[in-house]
Amino acid sequence: MKIYELFLTCPKGLEEVCKQDLAGLNLENLNILDGGLSFNGSINTICQVNLLSRIGMQLLIKVKSFSLSSIKDFYKSIYDYYWIKILNPRMTFSISSNIYNKNKLFDNSQFVSLKAKDAIVDRLIKEKGKRPNVDKINPDLIIKITIQDNMCNIYLNSSGSPLYIRNYKQLSNHKAPINESIASALVYLSNWDKQITLADPLCGSGTICTEASMIKQKIPPGINRNFSFQRWLNYDKDLFKVIRKKLLNNIDESSKINIFGSDINSAYINECKNILRLFRYNLGINFKMNNISSTNYENSTIITNPPYGIRLSDSNNDNFIKNGLDRLLDHGNDIYVIYPEENSFIKDNYDYTILANLYNGSIKCQFYKLHNV
Repeated sequence: MKIYELFLTCPKGLEEVCKQDLAGLNLENLNILDGGLSFNGSINTICQVNLLSRIGMQLLIKVKSFSLSSIKDFYKSIYDYYWIKILNPRMTFSISSNIYNKNKLFDNSQFVSLKAKDAIVDRLIKEKGKRPNVDKINPDLIIKITIQDNMCNIYLNSSGSPLYIRNYKQLSNHKAPINESIASALVYLSNWDKQITLADPLCGSGTICTEASMIKQKIPPGINRNFSFQRWLNYDKDLFKVIRKKLLNNIDESSKINIFGSDINSAYINECKNILRLFRYNLGINFKMNNISSTNYENSTIITNPPYGIRLSDSNNDNFIKNGLDRLLDHGNDIYVIYPEENSFIKDNYDYTILANLYNGSIKCQFYKLHNV
């Protein structure tokens, strides 16, 4: 079986957690790089990682790597790849490019994508007499080009849309839901003992609770979505079915679910309950409307993403949140909070340990474990 060079992108700052998440796959030649993991694997690995990765964003397959000497040679190197193995005139494709560091040949990523597109189209016309069309919205084949110094790498995006898209939040109208991959990472970083209650007293759209339940029950995060590689010419439908079925058989719906979510906003709680109702498996989460200062969690793991002014213009008052967190600390709970690095609310009011530096969307954040002052 052919072995590929693979790169799984992930949110910066969460590379170690991403590695931990996939430890059960025993990935070959695994290395942690800035913004992701590199490793080798077969088509089996490609299927498994796409279905199982909770932290990863996109799984890229390297198809060619070459040094840059001129724009003409760049075009020729792209043209010389045997594209008809993976692309035919009936398919659509898209190209995106990134240039890292200064490059004397290329300083415009759009120009890189345009030259690569010309080379691919010209090769297909020569081989097949027809050209494939570019589709930037929903292409069959997604090509990623990176240029760093004088090296160019060509990848295929096997995932398609980012892997944090699990397709269980279509009904959510929450203004600032936390990314599913980030939510999973927070659960891992807390070292949650799955026998202990986990709760989010400011649950919003319920993402942290949902991801925690999926982790506990071993529900593959990619079980309700499709992937780009399923549209490729060499897609092995039977192999994918076998791998998917094996993962489904590992789901443990018999485990006791001790996960609770609450929020003062009744609309958010109704959305959370709708997600539970429509989800394919029984997540077993108890969502209810409640004020953070009225919650009764004791000796539990609390993981939360409070509303804050940068993220929501109608954020709750800091004193309201502080009163609730203080009460939870007094009741023996282990409390973990993601909060903007530039906001001093946590640092002014608590002793804390910083567990990770990460981004929540475009906001630079830190993930804290709180301690009583």
